[in-house]
Amino acid sequence: MARLAERVKHYRLKQHLSVRDLAQRANVSVSYVYAIESGQRGHNIVKLERIAKALGVPLSALWEDDA
Repeated sequence: MARLAERVKHYRLKQHLSVRDLAQRANVSVSYVYAIESGQRGHNIVKLERIAKALGVPLSALWEDDA
């Protein structure tokens, strides 16, 4: 889960998005994005797909080592 947290934050910051911006783009709550980025939330594939789409990356990119 730590890798997922790092990747989401990496891609969000790379695009200069705030947590609120990402949450709005992905249609998830701000608290959900915070929880993902802090590693406190389990995987919900539907919400993770929305986050990946909002970041403009494939879902698999959230687990890859070459971000």
